[in-house]
Amino acid sequence: MQQHHLRKKLLPTLIGAIAAGSISLNTNAQQDIAELEEIIVTGSYSRSLQSAIDAKRNAPSVTDAIIAQDIGQFPAQNIAEALQRVTGVSIVRDRGEGVYVRVRGLGSNFQVTTLNNRTMAVNENVRTSGQFGRQFRFDTLPAELVSAVEVIKSPTAAHDEGAIGGTVNVKTFRPLELGETTFSASARASHAQLAEETDPRFSGLANWVNEDQTFGLLVSSAYAERSVRQDRAINFGWTELEEGLDTDGDGTRDSGPLITPGGVRPTLELEDRERFGLSTAMQWRPSDNLDINLDLLYVDQEVQYDEFTYSADYDPASLVPGTAIIRDGALVGGTITDGSVQIGRESSGIHDENLSIGLNAEWLVDDWTLSGDLFHSSADSEDSDPIRRTRFRVTEGIGFSFLFPKVDGDSVPSIEYANADLNDPSQWPGRRLEWRTIRANDEEQSLQFDASRSIQLAGFTEFATGIKFRERTRDYFRRDLRLSEGVEGETFDSSYFTAFPADDFLGNANGSLPQVWLVPDEDKFWSNFPSAELLAADLTSGDLGNSYRIEESIRSAYAMLNLDSELASMPLRGNLGVRVAQTEQVSSGHATVDGESTPVSFSNEYTDVLPSVNFALDLRDDLITRVAAAKVITRADLQDMAPRLTFNSGDILTATGGNPNLEPFEAWQYDATLEWYPQESTALTAGVFYKDISTFIQTQISDLEFNGEVYRLTSKVNGSNAEVSGLELAYQQVFNTLPAPFDGLGVQANYTLTDSSAVYVDGDERIKGELEDVAKNSYNLTAFYEKNGLALRFSYSWRDGVLNQIGTNSLASENNAEFGSLDFSAAYDLSESTSLFIEGINVTNEVQQLFVDGDEFRSYTDYGRTFVLGARVKL
Repeated sequence: MQQHHLRKKLLPTLIGAIAAGSISLNTNAQQDIAELEEIIVTGSYSRSLQSAIDAKRNAPSVTDAIIAQDIGQFPAQNIAEALQRVTGVSIVRDRGEGVYVRVRGLGSNFQVTTLNNRTMAVNENVRTSGQFGRQFRFDTLPAELVSAVEVIKSPTAAHDEGAIGGTVNVKTFRPLELGETTFSASARASHAQLAEETDPRFSGLANWVNEDQTFGLLVSSAYAERSVRQDRAINFGWTELEEGLDTDGDGTRDSGPLITPGGVRPTLELEDRERFGLSTAMQWRPSDNLDINLDLLYVDQEVQYDEFTYSADYDPASLVPGTAIIRDGALVGGTITDGSVQIGRESSGIHDENLSIGLNAEWLVDDWTLSGDLFHSSADSEDSDPIRRTRFRVTEGIGFSFLFPKVDGDSVPSIEYANADLNDPSQWPGRRLEWRTIRANDEEQSLQFDASRSIQLAGFTEFATGIKFRERTRDYFRRDLRLSEGVEGETFDSSYFTAFPADDFLGNANGSLPQVWLVPDEDKFWSNFPSAELLAADLTSGDLGNSYRIEESIRSAYAMLNLDSELASMPLRGNLGVRVAQTEQVSSGHATVDGESTPVSFSNEYTDVLPSVNFALDLRDDLITRVAAAKVITRADLQDMAPRLTFNSGDILTATGGNPNLEPFEAWQYDATLEWYPQESTALTAGVFYKDISTFIQTQISDLEFNGEVYRLTSKVNGSNAEVSGLELAYQQVFNTLPAPFDGLGVQANYTLTDSSAVYVDGDERIKGELEDVAKNSYNLTAFYEKNGLALRFSYSWRDGVLNQIGTNSLASENNAEFGSLDFSAAYDLSESTSLFIEGINVTNEVQQLFVDGDEFRSYTDYGRTFVLGARVKL
C-alpha cells in the first residue's frame, strides 16, 4: 500500500486520485497542488480533466486517471465505457455494453482490477459453459458509485502483482475527501432503439461531515433496468482443406486448397437486466496522526435471457456438382440437397452478487507512518433460473442454397431453403430438452501491513516496506440433465409454439435469409421436466468432471526506496524496489479414469521476484520525462488450472481440459514517456513501451476419443513466447484563451500503436504470428464545449482489427473487424443545483463483425443505438 500524508481536509479536486492512498505525494508535489487550490474546482468536465492531469503528473509511476466528473457525465453505462477514453485503453463489448478492459492492446486476461488498491473477487460467466477466470466484469459495477479510476501501466513494488497489461484501480467516495455535507441525485430514462424499450435508472449520494471535520458518513446507491436486443448471424468456423473439393462431380478434387465455412446460425437474443448497487463509507480522523476508514460495496444484478436460433448445416463434400462458388481460395456459396437444420430456444435467469468490505487504518508513530488493511470480497454468480434448451432437428434431406458475403460492415449470409418451412410445426421433430445449472463462487480476502519513514540516503528520502497475505477460492459447480424420451422424433402441433418476438430481425443487414421461425412455448415443453426425483439423483460423472475448486494462497512482501533529489539542478523523483510473491495453488475436481469418475487434487507452487524502478525528471516546470522498468506476471486463468474435462454436445463435439501445473505468464516491461503541461487543463504526452513475455500460455487443439465419440479437445500449455511494443500519444486542451463564445471549447485525443508477435505451437510445428486479442491501432477523440450552463460532448472511440484466434489444427485464423463507436452528451444547467441532459450511445449504429482469411464472413452482431434523457440535482 502506498503511503500518503495525513491532512485534515484533502482537496476536493483530488477525489479518487489520492483518496484511497494509492498515490504518494512528495513535498514538491504537495506544494504544487496547494498553489492550484484556488483555480481548480469540481463541477465541470474541463476541470475534471485538470484533476486527472494532476493525478497523472504527480503519480509515482506511468499512470492515467479519470475523475468522477468524467465518469458521471460521459455517455457511459459502466466504468469500462468511461475508461475507453483513456490513452491505451480499449474495451470488449457484449450485447452493446462494455464488459472487459484491454490496456495497451493486451487482452483482458492480462489486467488486474482492484478496489481501493485491493484485488477484487470476480463474477464468472454462467450464461454458457464458457469461462473467463480472473477477468473482472465491468457490467456488474455501476459508474455512479465510483469516484475515480486509475490505470497503472508501470507498477511500483507496492502494487499487487498479477498485471502484465495494467492495473485498473477503482476508487469509491470517502466522506472527508468530499469535505462537506451534501446530497445529489439523478434520474434518467434510457431507450434502446433495437429493443424498443425504455428503462429507468436512478442514483443518489448523501454525505454527512461533522463540524470539526473529524468524522464523516457517506451512502451512495444506484438502480438501473436495461433491455437488450441483439441480432446475430454466425457460422461455426472455417476449416482449411489442403486437398480441396470435387466441384464438378467427376471424382477428382479440382478446387485446389481452400477454406470452407461451417453452418450458418442466425440468432436473436433478448435480455432484461435489473441492477442495484450500494456503497457506504465511514471515515474517522480524530487527529492528524490517525485516519480510519471502513467502506462497503454491494452490487446485485438479475438478468433474464432468451435466445432464438436456427441453423443451416452441411458437409462441403455434398455440394451439388457445378454449384460451388469459390472466391480467393474460399468456398463462399453453393447448393446443398442433403443438409440439416436445428431450431432451438434457450433461456435462463442469471444472478450476480458482489460484496466487498474493507477496513483501513493509518497512523503516525514518531518517525514512522504505519498502516493496516483488512479486506474481504466475494462474487457469486448462478443460474437462478437454470438454462433451458428446447431443440428440434432434421438431420438429412434439407435442401438449401447459401452465399457468404465479404465482410463489409452490413452484410450477412444469404440462405434459401428449397424444401423446408421454418414456421411449419409438422416438419420439425423434436431432438431433446437440455437443462443446465451453473454456480460459481469467487472469494478474495487479504491482510496487509505497511510501514514507511523518512530517510536521507543518497537522494532517497523515504523507505517503505510491507507484507500481504491473500487467500482466494473459486468453487465452480455445473450440472446437466437431458430429456429425449417423448421428445426425440416427435412432432407437436401449433399449440406448443408461440409468436416470434421481433418483426425486423437483422433488418439493418443486407442479405436474404429467413427472419421468422418457430418459437417453442417453454411452459408446454417443460411442465414436467426436470422432476423432483431427477433433481435429487446423484451427480453424474459428467457433472463431477465439469465442477472444480481452486484454492490459491499468496504471500508477498516488498521493500522500496522513494527518491526526491536533483539531477543537473533538475528535480528527480521516483522509486526503486522489489516485490517477492510466493504462490501456492491446489486444484481439486474429478477426472475420468478407466471410465470411472475419480476425485483428484493437484498442488503447484512457485515464487516470483519482481524488481521495479520508476523515475521522473522535471526537465522544466512544465516538462517531465519518465523511465520505468519492471518484471511482471499474470497468473493463469482459474478455469485453465481445473483438473477436469468438460464435454459439449452439438453439431461439432468439443471438449475443454484443464492443466493444474500451469505457470504464470512472465514478462519484463520497459516504459519511457515525455509529458508537457504548458498551461492549466492542457497536456501533450508521448510514451513508448516494450514487453517481453515468456512462459506464454496458449491454447492447443487436438482430437480426443471419449465414449466412442471424437471430440476436439482444447487445453492450455506453457512454452511459447511473445513480444509487445508500442507508442502512446495523448493531447488535451481547454481553449479558454479564445475570445467569447469560443472560450468554452476543448479537445481530448489519444492514439495507441501496439505491435506484437508470438510463437504458437501447432503439433510439431511452430507458427509465428500476432499475439491474440491485441489491437494494433486504436484512438479516441473527444470534442466538448462548456459555457453559460451549456455542456456538449462528442466522443469517438476506434480500434482496428484484432486477431481473435490463431489458425491451428486445420482451422482458419479468426479476426475481429475494426470497430468505431460515436457517443454524445448534452446538458444544460437550469440552476446551480439542477441540470437536464441527453445522451446517445453508438449513435451511428455500428455493428461488430468477425472475419477469417481474406475478409470472409465469420459473424455479424447488431445491438443498435441507445438514447438517454435525464436530470441531476445537487443540494
